[in-house]
Amino acid sequence: MKRSLRFILIVIMVSAVGAIVVSEGGAGPSEPAKIAFANMQKVLEATKDWVTLNIDYQKDTKFYQGQLDTLSQEYQDLANSGASQDALLQKQQEILTKKSQYEQTLETTYNAKLQVIMEQVNKRIKDYATFVGIDMVLSSEVVVYGSSAYDITDAIIEYMKGFQN
Repeated sequence: MKRSLRFILIVIMVSAVGAIVVSEGGAGPSEPAKIAFANMQKVLEATKDWVTLNIDYQKDTKFYQGQLDTLSQEYQDLANSGASQDALLQKQQEILTKKSQYEQTLETTYNAKLQVIMEQVNKRIKDYATFVGIDMVLSSEVVVYGSSAYDITDAIIEYMKGFQN
């Protein structure tokens, strides 16, 4: 009697779970989504545009640093010549203003260029995912755990190489 009661209870539970799964399945696609992830930083760094952007950024940073070094030398020359406190404060203010302007120029210029590169990379990732039948690509930075079988970083990098000049 206990065995038959246990058997009936198991059948009822399996039926209930099956009914829940069937009703849940009607709300979304008929097949599970194909999901993968990619290391976006690695993908980005593999593009020629990113490399070029960094080289240009370093050149511009070096140029602006040279300008600030010249202003600092002028300040030192003023101090060594016995310039007034007002003249020294004015030169300090000029240096701080130029430094702020240079930082703002670099940030504005390179953030805009980075945004364009990111849009291109995202489009290529979407094209790749569509081509191979992946429904969703997540950034590896937000994946708590993912089997390496779902990491498509290297495949995306290889795919993108075909679009670089």
